[in-house]
Amino acid sequence: MTTPPLTHQPRKLSAEGITKTFGGVTAVSDVSFEVIPGTIHALIGPNGAGKSTCFNVLTGVYRPTAGTVRLGDEMLTDCRPHEVAKLGVGRTFQNIALAERLSVRDNLMLARHRLTRAGFVATGLGLPGARREQRRHLERVREIAEFVGVTHLLSQPTGTLSYGDQKRVELARALCIEPSVLLLDEPVAGLNASESRHMARQILDIRDQLGVSVLLVEHDMGLVMSIADRVTVLDFGRLIAEGTPAHVQQDPAVLSAYLGTAAGATSGDQSSAPLTSSTTGSTP
Repeated sequence: MTTPPLTHQPRKLSAEGITKTFGGVTAVSDVSFEVIPGTIHALIGPNGAGKSTCFNVLTGVYRPTAGTVRLGDEMLTDCRPHEVAKLGVGRTFQNIALAERLSVRDNLMLARHRLTRAGFVATGLGLPGARREQRRHLERVREIAEFVGVTHLLSQPTGTLSYGDQKRVELARALCIEPSVLLLDEPVAGLNASESRHMARQILDIRDQLGVSVLLVEHDMGLVMSIADRVTVLDFGRLIAEGTPAHVQQDPAVLSAYLGTAAGATSGDQSSAPLTSSTTGSTP
């Protein structure tokens, strides 16, 4: 397996006092956390906890009502999504967002656009410098496709692929922007047990072999507890716990948020299962 080197150096992603309101509704309230370089950080919570809103604030889809987002020394708070990506934040989406009529190769090349130096005219005229750059980008796409395991799919239209293969292509596309931080929105949602285990191993490889920090939103607690270095827990838009997986899964506030009562988690019944086991068998 080829391990592509990084263009971006690892940098800390910091959310400081993030608040986001929609009219009179507060979706996220005064949330702060840090994604340390070279770690996997999970953002979890029940449905409606504010996880997706937080992701959208971090990536420039939403501008926060209050608070700041930084990547290293770079302020991301007022950046638009393409500017956030240019600075080194990649992401996947809960609902796959690929160009279905384009080949896998072309989808991955789209992510290289922000790294292209040749101008429109030089590219259109096929000048030597533009052709050399195009070859470098194509080789880079091949390396990343090999790393993710989709090299054999490069010439196929993405719309003809299985759901699991599309998830892998979307992961490869996010890596093609050369991120220092990768945000994964429910990476194993809709995958079977075998595909989930493969994705879990892939996320670990991204951290261990590429040195890319990962922030993930995921409902599969088996995956979260087995691969995350640190976990931040939201409930009703507020941060209620943060720490190692072992710490947060014993936190009374976390148990209460997931189970409706902390007492039920200590009564000897099976209600604590959502925080200690996976329903999809994704443990690597």
